[in-house]
Amino acid sequence: MNKSLFTAAALALVAASCANKAEETEVAATAAYTVDVAASSVEWKGEVVGVYGHNGSVKLASGTVEVADSQIVGGTFTIDMTSIWPTDSASYKDQDGGRATDLVAHLATNDFFGVDSFPTATFEVVSAEGLDKVNGKLTVKGITVDEQLEISNLQVSETGATFTGTLVFDRQKHGVSWKHFVKDYVLADDIAITFTVVATPAL
Repeated sequence: MNKSLFTAAALALVAASCANKAEETEVAATAAYTVDVAASSVEWKGEVVGVYGHNGSVKLASGTVEVADSQIVGGTFTIDMTSIWPTDSASYKDQDGGRATDLVAHLATNDFFGVDSFPTATFEVVSAEGLDKVNGKLTVKGITVDEQLEISNLQVSETGATFTGTLVFDRQKHGVSWKHFVKDYVLADDIAITFTVVATPAL
């Protein structure tokens, strides 16, 4: 082997070694966490335009989070749609048709989330966009749509990770297409979901 070929081969080996080390460093820098579903929460909000709105809670069934360089780079959150519950005052009137249980029963039908057929919804992280945005896939009622989760208050330590994330999705894209029975009232297409997540290091 002449000198120039030897030099080229040596440089190639060095470059490959550096690439492998960089890849190992990147993998090592990614920390995996398991969501503590009891300590975490999910809040939702929908509005009938110009009249009133409903907001409430729904439980996480399970979840994972991957963090690297102060960014959420992976993870999946599974929401138990059978646990949906309203917390606004408009849901607590005494007359029939105005109780929280009445609203829950309606939300469970195919007018809304069809929970008998679709008991869970999921958000799967695809990529990070800067420090405060996460691109992912939201599946509601069996229909998957690309959505973006806005992240705030991300804190990572040896004991775990916490963050708040909010996304707003168009219910029509997921087949949640009920229209208000009073023609002058319009149910807003946008539904907001806010995750407050507490996670511990994965075993």
